Amino acid sequence: MTTPIQAATIAALSSDRRCWKEETFDAGLIHSRRYMRAWRKIIKTKARSIQDLRCKAKLVLMNAEDPNSMEASLARDVLAMNGGQYG
Repeated sequence: MTTPIQAATIAALSSDRRCWKEETFDAGLIHSRRYMRAWRKIIKTKARSIQDLRCKAKLVLMNAEDPNSMEASLARDVLAMNGGQYG
């Protein structure tokens, strides 16, 4: 079952990819707006599982200006977590 955060993350990642494939800025603007709508939805929704945290962490790393920032470090830590399961 897909949570709202996971669905919005999938939409954000796919629209980001499509935005960069467009030839002109105006053609990519639709995808950029779609990305921002998904981003806002993810920000407003609380994470309820480790998978939701991982989805949020992917987007934080994708948008981090400084890879050595505290936010980026925390996002890498969340992605490295295995949810209490081994293997």
